Amino acid sequence: MAAADPGFPRCEPASAQPAGPGSQLTVNMAGAPAGSVQTLRYDYRSVTTLEAGSGIRIEIPIAYAETETLLFSPPETDEPEGLGYVWATTSTGATVKVAVTGVLGGIIEATLASPLPAGETLSVFFRGKVRSLAGKVDVRYATRSGSGSDGDWEVASRFPSLTIEPAQADFLAIHFPSDVVSGEPFDAAIVAVDRFGNRATGYTGTVRLSATDNEAEIGASAEFTAEARGRVVIPVTFNSEGFQKIEAVAPDDALRIRYKYAWVHRDRVSRHHLFGDLHFHTGSGADNQGLFTIDEGTDLNTTGTNTFKELNLAGDHRANFTNAVAAYCYARNVSGLDFASTSEHASRLLTDPVWQRSQDISDRFYQPGVFSTFYGFEWTPELNHYVVMYKDRAGKPFDHIRYPDYPALYAALKAQGTEVLTIPHVSWQFPHHNIWQDDVGNEYRPIGEIYSLWNSRHLVQPDDQPQLFELPADGAWSYQYAWKNGFRIGVIGASDNHLEMPGVNNETIDIRHSGGLAAVVAPENDRDAIWNALGSRNAYATTGTQIYLDFSSDGHPMGSEYAAEGKPSFTVRVAGTNKLALVEIVRLQDGAYQTVHAVRPDGETSVFTFTDETFEEDAMYYLRVRQVDEYPGRLYSHSTADMAWSSPIWIAEK
Repeated sequence: MAAADPGFPRCEPASAQPAGPGSQLTVNMAGAPAGSVQTLRYDYRSVTTLEAGSGIRIEIPIAYAETETLLFSPPETDEPEGLGYVWATTSTGATVKVAVTGVLGGIIEATLASPLPAGETLSVFFRGKVRSLAGKVDVRYATRSGSGSDGDWEVASRFPSLTIEPAQADFLAIHFPSDVVSGEPFDAAIVAVDRFGNRATGYTGTVRLSATDNEAEIGASAEFTAEARGRVVIPVTFNSEGFQKIEAVAPDDALRIRYKYAWVHRDRVSRHHLFGDLHFHTGSGADNQGLFTIDEGTDLNTTGTNTFKELNLAGDHRANFTNAVAAYCYARNVSGLDFASTSEHASRLLTDPVWQRSQDISDRFYQPGVFSTFYGFEWTPELNHYVVMYKDRAGKPFDHIRYPDYPALYAALKAQGTEVLTIPHVSWQFPHHNIWQDDVGNEYRPIGEIYSLWNSRHLVQPDDQPQLFELPADGAWSYQYAWKNGFRIGVIGASDNHLEMPGVNNETIDIRHSGGLAAVVAPENDRDAIWNALGSRNAYATTGTQIYLDFSSDGHPMGSEYAAEGKPSFTVRVAGTNKLALVEIVRLQDGAYQTVHAVRPDGETSVFTFTDETFEEDAMYYLRVRQVDEYPGRLYSHSTADMAWSSPIWIAEK
């Protein structure tokens, strides 16, 4: 029987807050549908007479570049019929001057041309699209009494808020453990998701259920009620070994299904395939300071671009309206991940208190055996970004100003003496890239990102360039270049999401900041086990779906280095989230890459063995998986096929 399940209790939704003590601004609506066009009215009532020159500034949550269309329409005063048009009135008819200001043009400034008596109202109107990201949005504002200088603007001590509600469901995602035991029950979550990637909390209906295992114990249906808020949990038992999946059909077959497979073991599970996202950013990393103010109310409207750039290096780069609590809730309850870690930008806004609060949030979500979290930050010089991750709270963030290159960062981490992983984050194909060209060694970097949102950031979704940082072997930014030049580094994927949605995949044209997933093979789901799997390179990367991959040689798992007594023999198990197009073993030997074995499965799973009879002396091998295009025949310029890559295995001749 299906049951409503909110997931973590700490993820229960918070309703929009009305104006409270210290807040004199109200909004004409408590909520609005995601991505809808609305006319918002902000009413400001003063308890004292406002002189000419007094006024209010209201920050509109806008973004830039590829995420601009996902947040609010940029405010403007020139086109009354255009999206984002703003104007202002008063209850007395007093004249109001309206301007759009702020470095990004995200602040509405309404100034009185004549006095406004106490108790009267100054109303500011915004007609445009609200953001596509569901959740609570604080209405940040500041006021000025009198015609003083910009320094007289005072930020309110408390803000009202607006709740953005999800759109209608677009697809269903099914999440459950990737390794289970035959005859033992487990819980599976079915989540309704809208076209923007939000959990579709308003979805209702009866979803029919079945399984590839004819002997499975599974209910005939799952009931989505209003109380379920778009997520139900069902008990399931698989009774047949091998790869099995849960199948679902929505009413009238109206929703697509995103499914995955589990490997059903005969007895206990000793190696769990766990999926996570170790690279995403939120406004919590900048104490949720937005483009409105920075440091003790200093107004960004009067500062130069250097101050803006410094702020923009922090948090989510997009006014810092997102927060880490909501991001972790999304990772577990919508993306169905097993582990996650924020990696807030190491700017001067990531102060010691902010860092400690970030750690506190990670600790709140750590549930050994269920969901694991870590402590991370991103070190961001001009090139060669790294995600730096700790499993203990003793680690501190280090910025690129004081530590401008990787050798300097490495020396600081060495002196700190805390266990650490430094994960290369390749983001551009620059000819002068030198991320693999220092002489520090790999003590702290056993693993790196081969895939993130940078593979598809500037493309129309779901278009993608999945091998952008795998190839070519002579590209100074690529992993094939790193391996060819002696770097023994494994691979994971990550999202680099800045929108409170870690683990989101590019399921629709409206989902942005989708990226990859990190997968590890570990004995347990806890910090130590996952940390050890990353450190030993027993890990792999996917382009965002939970593809099951197992790759070993002579019993040695991916990431291993060993000496073979004869010709190496490989064992492969793969289960896709779509039909598999190609599974291939790639070898690096004598400085050249070659596919030494390829399988084109006629289905969604593939299990095989292979012995490389042409192995000589030293070689490196990795597994590469490609699924069929998600949208065959569509006019995309690149690929819409999901992929996965194992970490390599390095083999010497004994």
